[in-house]
Amino acid sequence: MIVDVHTHAMRYPEHLSDAFVREADRARGYPVDLTVEFEDYLRAMEPVERCILFGMKARHTGFYVPNDWIAAFAARAPEKIIPFLSLDPTEPDFLDDFERSRTDLNLRGVKLAPMYANFDPTDPALDELYGRAARHGLPVLFHTGTTFCQFAPLRYTRPALWDDVAIRHPDLVMVLAHLGHPFENEALVTARKHPNVFLDLSALYYRPWQLYNSLVLAQEYHVTGKILFGSDYPFTTPGDSIAGLRALNRMVEGTNLPRVADATLDEILHRPSLRLLGLE
Repeated sequence: MIVDVHTHAMRYPEHLSDAFVREADRARGYPVDLTVEFEDYLRAMEPVERCILFGMKARHTGFYVPNDWIAAFAARAPEKIIPFLSLDPTEPDFLDDFERSRTDLNLRGVKLAPMYANFDPTDPALDELYGRAARHGLPVLFHTGTTFCQFAPLRYTRPALWDDVAIRHPDLVMVLAHLGHPFENEALVTARKHPNVFLDLSALYYRPWQLYNSLVLAQEYHVTGKILFGSDYPFTTPGDSIAGLRALNRMVEGTNLPRVADATLDEILHRPSLRLLGLE
């Protein structure tokens, strides 16, 4: 079974500011339609059996998707979609938002974006949230790594920050998204030492040299078992991500460079992500 652990849904201009969309267009070099329609989402998810879906709450950078909207979107295909809540911890009622989304909306995990929302993930003020998530069995997926947003602070996205969080909360199941690119080495060594820290490789297949080097390094550290498949839809699709992953070794054919083992690629694609994250 292939599980996509990293997909988004949102609508423009309802959930995205003009400034955010302009920056996304600038980063790609062409206009990007970030509105996600339900039928388009299901078609894109055909290559995978299950998918984790979230919005994002980050008023600092103009991205804000209500949890009620995500819950209603996911309820149209409950056999396929596993919805997560998102929080902006700079809001005074974020813990109330967590409890209502967990109990009333039955959302099954948490998405946090420290860089986009402009907060320090190691702040002790978040210990109560992390403790509640661990007690109730909600995994937390964090954005880590770079961004196109000018005013999103990079200091809140280095994967080594989560070493401190994992030391304080060893029972909290965490996913560090995008392998923390371009700081993959930090993400790999953090996941290596903490049993409940996982990584996803979403939005990386179109940087094949970077992804190739990351997975070779993961093999050398014997940490490939902590890497989960994700796409980052709608920024890319599961189908393109799967094809890109399977094609990764083509660029080193005819050289003495090491290969990413075919078994490693197959295991990433078919990893029992839901079981590892406590979501089965």
